[in-house]
Amino acid sequence: MSARNANRLTSNHAHGFLRGGTIINIITALIFFGLLGAGVLWVIKTGGDAGKQYATAMIDTKHNATTLSCQMNFRSIAQCLQAYAIGGEGFPADQQEFVTACGGRSKVLRCPDPCGVEYVYIPGARADMPPTTVLVYEAKPVHEGRCNVLFLDGRIEALTPDALQPFLDATLSRRRR
Repeated sequence: MSARNANRLTSNHAHGFLRGGTIINIITALIFFGLLGAGVLWVIKTGGDAGKQYATAMIDTKHNATTLSCQMNFRSIAQCLQAYAIGGEGFPADQQEFVTACGGRSKVLRCPDPCGVEYVYIPGARADMPPTTVLVYEAKPVHEGRCNVLFLDGRIEALTPDALQPFLDATLSRRRR
């Protein structure tokens, strides 16, 4: 075999090997980029789910903070009414006296929720009435379908309108007596 023929054989053999190596390199690259793409998609999907969970948690936290702020208003109102009842001879006779008893602070007399309304005071309560007598309540259920209610015994509860109605009916019927 001449040197020229041997060189050609080696060159053809090396060239064929490179073709096979190129195919393997292409397959390896496809697998690598496929896995990389799948990883990126997984990160995006996971990040999107985490973003939704974060947004939901933030909204829930804001609703909980608003509900807590509203209940703190009710706690302040309870303290004002208790001080008024101790200092005077009972609870305020009407809405105007109620506003005065609470120092005229309009922020305390209204739900802080953007959809909230002013609280409703029911005059005519006496210390000898049942503890489930309603003193103040929210007329609009803005806290996940519930209304905050202040009872005569100082309890503050969040009730659905259907659960609140029997307490209101009983309170109004006692007031008429």
